Parts: sequence; structure tokens; C-alpha cells
Amino acid sequence: MYKQLLVPTDGSAGATRALKHAFRLAERFDATIHVVYVFDTTNSPLGLDNVLTDVHNPPGEFVIEAAVREGEKRGYPIEGHVLKGVPHETIVEYAVENGIDLIVIATRGRSGIARGMLGSVTENVIRRSNVPVLTVRARESDDNADSKPNPRATSGRDDR
Repeated sequence: MYKQLLVPTDGSAGATRALKHAFRLAERFDATIHVVYVFDTTNSPLGLDNVLTDVHNPPGEFVIEAAVREGEKRGYPIEGHVLKGVPHETIVEYAVENGIDLIVIATRGRSGIARGMLGSVTENVIRRSNVPVLTVRARESDDNADSKPNPRATSGRDDR
């Protein structure tokens, strides 16, 4: 069913939870996990993307190396990439270009301010992806929150 899983990460606790969920899916479906960290170039001055990426990339590389190391330790086929671009666009493009069957993403990341229950990157990935998206609650405390389930399932298609 799912042979290629994509887990976007920013190193947050929520992203770590999403990765652990992907490990369970990989075990069940014998899937390969792709972990990506997207260096956000949204506000980069034109022409400085490479300079800024070189300066700020070590955190992204560290996050990816840690995720890949954990996956390998558990025996899962896993690959990691540090990418640059507009995060939600880059995630969706990567999914299409690499034959991803399912995107596993945290409801919120490091962005600080949450838009309702979903972070803006997650919300935009859900809205723009034709690949199915599985969201994982960002915090364990969210698992026990008094909230009504969303009756609209995310199929990865825009069936409005």
C-alpha cells in the first residue's frame, strides 16, 4: 500500500513524533522513509539563497543526520535530504518527483504561532498536495485535548 513515505522535519518534537509514526508504517508496509528538512528561502534577498543556506544549513544537516541515524539503527530503509525553497511547495514537489505514497507530517512545527490546530506549512501541504497526507499531533498533550474530530478526511485530492 505505502512503499515510499515522506516525513518533512524541522527538528521539533512534533516532527519527531511524525517520524516515529512513519517508522511504524514503514515496518508494517516494508516502506522506504524519505526525511526532508527545507531551508526556508521565502524571505531571502534575491541572490543570497546559497550564502544563507551555507550559513544556516548546519542545523538542517544535523536534524537530517539524527533522523537517518535513528532509522538505520531501527533497521528501516531511510534517506535524508536538506532542500531549500518555500517549505510547502518544496515538500509537495519532492513528493511528486520521488513517487511518494504518503506524507507524514506534524500538525505544528517550530514556527511558534499556531494557526488554530495546524501550522501554516502543514496546512499548505494538505491544501496543495495530490499525495495523501497523514497528520500527527505535534504534542502528546494534544492527544487528550477536548476537541471535536474533523469530519473532513484528507485524501490528498481537492474534491470541494
